[in-house]
Amino acid sequence: MMRVTVRVMGNLIGIIGCNSFVIKLDKNATIHDLLKKISELHGEKFKKEVLNQEGKGLAPRYKILINGKNIKTMDYFDTVLENGQTIHIMPPVAGG
Repeated sequence: MMRVTVRVMGNLIGIIGCNSFVIKLDKNATIHDLLKKISELHGEKFKKEVLNQEGKGLAPRYKILINGKNIKTMDYFDTVLENGQTIHIMPPVAGG
């Protein structure tokens, strides 16, 4: 087993009820496994918000970072997580 810290922003705070939590995963778990577990814990609303319509990719408005690095520059949903990492799930930030 391993533990990772998940931090969320925007609409996800309301869906999950907090902006940060620690989650236990099996060794060699991937981003896909993490999102599946969060969906099981926090319901269909999380899944519909974060995943694309097919449920097989990230909704275009969201980014996932592992220790500050975008998963799109890694192995995307197949990126293997390591104990102690911090994962940010966040919508694009805009200002004006």
